[in-house]
Amino acid sequence: MVPSVEVWLDGRDSSPVGTARFNLRRGAVSTSFQYDPSYAASPDAFAMDPALPLGSGAFHAAGTFGCMRDSAPDRWGRRLIEKRLRAEGRFGADECDYLLGVSDIARQGALRYRAADGRFLSEGDGVPPAVELPGLIAASNEVARGSAGLEAIKALLAAGSGSLGGARPKASVSDGGRILLAKFSHPGDEWDAMAWEKTALDVAAAAGIPVPGRRLVRLGAGSALVLERFDREGSLVDGARVPYMSAMTLLGCADGECRDYAEVAEELAVTAAEAGRELAGLFRRAVLSVCMRNTDDHLRNLGLVRERGAWGLSPAFDVNPDPDPTSRRATTVMGEDGGGDAAALAGLAAYCGLSGGAAAGEARRVVGACEGWRNAARLNGCPPAEVDAFAASIEGRLDAVRRAFRL
Repeated sequence: MVPSVEVWLDGRDSSPVGTARFNLRRGAVSTSFQYDPSYAASPDAFAMDPALPLGSGAFHAAGTFGCMRDSAPDRWGRRLIEKRLRAEGRFGADECDYLLGVSDIARQGALRYRAADGRFLSEGDGVPPAVELPGLIAASNEVARGSAGLEAIKALLAAGSGSLGGARPKASVSDGGRILLAKFSHPGDEWDAMAWEKTALDVAAAAGIPVPGRRLVRLGAGSALVLERFDREGSLVDGARVPYMSAMTLLGCADGECRDYAEVAEELAVTAAEAGRELAGLFRRAVLSVCMRNTDDHLRNLGLVRERGAWGLSPAFDVNPDPDPTSRRATTVMGEDGGGDAAALAGLAAYCGLSGGAAAGEARRVVGACEGWRNAARLNGCPPAEVDAFAASIEGRLDAVRRAFRL
């Protein structure tokens, strides 16, 4: 395990943000962090994490801090790193292996980690071109089936496959100087998941919710949803890295912990520079999640970016309709995780500072966009049988939101 690393913020070359020190005891990692004095005294300095307010003292955490978790892999990336280590004869990956073992060029957000010898960890050789997508999805399918060799795993890790969160197989690719995220279909998918995610993002865009630029690429029997990176200026390979913070870090909670949109609203109100605008945007996203049956709306799937010196909601991502009418949502709406979520939206609107009329107006806009879901699904090639399977779930939630706001 690497005992310590310098933590750098992309674009700040004079000195590090601070130093992180790791300790491994009985298989568990703990972390201490201390800001560099020159950074803490800088007029443009900002706290990396609500748990790390600017100051001169040392901070301690079991595991790693939220801002570091945001730049580390989630389930898919962890799985790849574990497979690589096992293939190399090492067992028992720790949090440092996950944090420091992913491609630096594709790492989420603006934090980078530098060793004592002055090199950034896992810098790699760059991002593969988009023409390599067929080979990358084939390698991800091998991993999913348990038949991948070490070379396939290394190829995916080199392509930044482990650098971003989520359980979905993915890789970073370049095209015309841009760095893009390609999310892959999975052999175990029960429906055309990438086409449905593209459909949900198209609907979100129609509702006035910012979303990344995107395209659906068919690759034989599989598909890839190729997305622009909102944590890179212009989604450029050499673009400045944009600081990112998940709602999980904003609330200071752990993976898998169930929280509420109202709690996000409370923290957003004191974190965002333009709180009124951002709270209205949060409400709009909650309405979209209810209407489109996006139940996997856990706090890693909601985030903030820091632009022009201020935090605000990132473009929406990982919006996935769920055809199962009995599934429960990961983030509750005023305590409701099931059928009562539509009626609970009115209470959330109050938390977001919206009047009854303003909330109804926001809901009307989102519902109007969601009413075009069938056409969006058709344009994205969703099979008619799947459209029928999703219809009861989506239409039922749309009706519930209409009733809740008397639309």
